[in-house]
Amino acid sequence: MQKGIGIVGSAFWTAILVLTASFVPLFPGHAAEYYFDSEAGADDNPGVSPERPFRSLEKLARLSLQPGDAVRFKCGSTVRGQLRFKGSGTRERPITVGAYGPGPKPTLLGSVRPTEWEHVRGELYRTRIPTRLFVGDRAVYGVFDSPPGKIPTRLEGSRFDSSPPSQRNRFYFDDKNQLLYVITPSGRPPEKHHIEASVVTPIIDLAGQSWIVIEDLTLLFGNRMHISIRDCHDVIVRHCASLFVAFFGNPNITITRGSSRIRILDSFLYENCNCGIVLTDGATQCVVRGCTIVKGRSNDGVTCHSGPRGKDGLPTHLAGDFNLIENNVIGLWPENSIDITSGDHHVVRGNICYSDRQSNIITGHGADHILIENNICFGSMRAGIMITENPKEGARGENRVIRNLVFDNQYPGLEIQARNTRVFNNTVVNSFRRPAVRINAHGRGSVLRNNLIAMLDREIPHPCLHFLRGTPTAFQVALSHNMFYHRADQLKPGIFFPAGRVIGTDDGRFTPEAFAARYGTGGASFAAEPGFDPKTPRYYLLTPKSPAVDSGVDVGLPFVGKAPDVGWKELGNAKDAPPRYPKVLIDGDGDDTAVLALWSDQQNRR
Repeated sequence: MQKGIGIVGSAFWTAILVLTASFVPLFPGHAAEYYFDSEAGADDNPGVSPERPFRSLEKLARLSLQPGDAVRFKCGSTVRGQLRFKGSGTRERPITVGAYGPGPKPTLLGSVRPTEWEHVRGELYRTRIPTRLFVGDRAVYGVFDSPPGKIPTRLEGSRFDSSPPSQRNRFYFDDKNQLLYVITPSGRPPEKHHIEASVVTPIIDLAGQSWIVIEDLTLLFGNRMHISIRDCHDVIVRHCASLFVAFFGNPNITITRGSSRIRILDSFLYENCNCGIVLTDGATQCVVRGCTIVKGRSNDGVTCHSGPRGKDGLPTHLAGDFNLIENNVIGLWPENSIDITSGDHHVVRGNICYSDRQSNIITGHGADHILIENNICFGSMRAGIMITENPKEGARGENRVIRNLVFDNQYPGLEIQARNTRVFNNTVVNSFRRPAVRINAHGRGSVLRNNLIAMLDREIPHPCLHFLRGTPTAFQVALSHNMFYHRADQLKPGIFFPAGRVIGTDDGRFTPEAFAARYGTGGASFAAEPGFDPKTPRYYLLTPKSPAVDSGVDVGLPFVGKAPDVGWKELGNAKDAPPRYPKVLIDGDGDDTAVLALWSDQQNRR
């Protein structure tokens, strides 16, 4: 996997660009650096120095950038419109779009602020949005109240509304007459608020370009999406914040039309509408790493997905292969944090996924050979990790679920519904409405080894492991060296859970020993109290006295001691570190508090 944007580091190129910018008129083959200031700039300035910068994004769109050129927006400035430009860089000389000067990152707004409002009746006001202000669809899909220094408030409304609102905090856009109707959150006139109406789709538009770096920008209030990357290769978006996308039918960032080696790095995506990031239609060898992607109004945080279905009922515009989703914090999604349903050989590693209404991580449809490794998944309304497939769509199974921590989900922490899945060294704790790990007939040929499966809530009436409507023999599933525990010694009256019988099949419930004797698999598995370290709550790490230490079997993963430990983290292996929870996000006092802290962290250049 490629590590950087080129052979020479970005610090070197920054120094070269600064030294050569003033010589552009005499040496047109050298790199240029263009400066933009939305307040003090003018489009008839030379634009090649901070003292005489350009002003508008329209000026940028008219420029033909060359390899090595840089575009800098003044920190603390606010620019409205669409960021697009002509030109591509090279491996050694990428084109960079970023910031200059001290202060908060420059803000790109995909909105206009109406100032002339007409009172209609009661608390209802309207204003006209001129057609010339729209980029993309000539309709307003989002309206926000954005007072300085506070989290914006989204006014509710839909492109499918048919009449002006009658309740507070709502809007309606009459696209035939270009009239925006609003009742503010307080009911006061819009002039008493800071109303932003979304008009630009997308805010950043890259098409057919390569070797581009977009960095240190904040994006707000785009009309359908914020970043569109299509038919591009070798593009980096890093250290950006992208918040409050207007329309629920489109993602925050779309990577499509055969784009390859696109990297979204260390960025903050919040209040997304459809998805946070979509990789589709041939997107290959792309990376989403180190991002915080939280709170969507529909669909998923990150997805490798196909397009609509054709006449044969099969999906079209399939995602490409070998994409990497790594070390992100993703949560609060109506569906899944990570949805892998198209393309093969993707890697999902080191992510923290939480509090989704469906599963935290899911694979399915035509995706296969997916590696899901070293993730923390908790708090979902469905499964923590769900492995599915549809052979009719080309899926061949062969997925791997390795060294993940899954806890406190409603449905199975781990659900296996795909052929030949390898499930090694996971820790699964507390599934409240279903067994902790469940396998059905679609999981034929799967192998489970070195997993620690524990029900720590004694009132959970479900077994640790369950074969749904079948047995390991019927499903051809092999098990060994798994550790089970169910704190079921003091159940409420009426709840039936035979002591120690932690594995369920069509034939009944079994202790690990009885299960192995009956089915000829599951050897060296046992039931015991796991001995989690109380000093590391929510990580479920082992103590030296835990019976899980040195109780596993070699499955090709690094280990210390005489044998691998059972569970997700090897005791004494400093290199096997878990992902770290961002405390302000997961343990914060409230959503706004967490967002303000995270956004503040993103506001200044790194």
